[in-house]
Amino acid sequence: MLNFGKSEKGKILALLRAFPRIETKTEFEEFRCKIGNSVATLYRTGKLTIQGTDHEDVKQRLLSGLGLSEELTLGIDEVGRGERTGPFVMAALLGDANKLRELRDSKKTSDIKGKFGLASANSLATMVFMVNSNYIDRLREKGKTLDEIECEFIKGSRLILDGLGEKVQIKVDGNALKPCPGGITFIPKGDDLEPAIGAASVVAKHLREISGDKNERKTWNKKEGSK
Repeated sequence: MLNFGKSEKGKILALLRAFPRIETKTEFEEFRCKIGNSVATLYRTGKLTIQGTDHEDVKQRLLSGLGLSEELTLGIDEVGRGERTGPFVMAALLGDANKLRELRDSKKTSDIKGKFGLASANSLATMVFMVNSNYIDRLREKGKTLDEIECEFIKGSRLILDGLGEKVQIKVDGNALKPCPGGITFIPKGDDLEPAIGAASVVAKHLREISGDKNERKTWNKKEGSK
């Protein structure tokens, strides 16, 4: 499975139209075609599935045919925002979007451990801030919100890259957070639309799952899950 953003979907669709078309099966499918011994299906969301005995060869053939230039992106996502227990985990993953297209929203991903390995192998750098339940309580008692905590992580991640001389796009999952500075692109459901954000989502979820922190957040409230 590969994922393409809205700005890229037209390119993959144009490439697929060069192959024999097959009738789509559901309203969610935009285009289906036969390539070699495989069937490629492009969904309206930008997701592309390739099924067949030569699917790996077809995947490489399509990616090569797109001729996409390197697109360095820092994708940022978090998990555990609205949970009663455990840590709030934020991950920032730097990589070329073209090498991360097999990763998507961790909530729609099976084998998180395996996908974590894929994200690690195909990224350039990963930054993680895991805030355990007792520290969440401590910060909230000081008046800090989860939005403010996440924005501090976003600013810190950008500061590190700036210090290393890397000027990259920063894309964050979700609606804009008011405490955050400008120059950052917020994308609702970005973990299912932008490869780097999807990869960050996988990293954050994997690290939360293996965390030993299972304590309850004493300051938890229903509004904590909003963003």
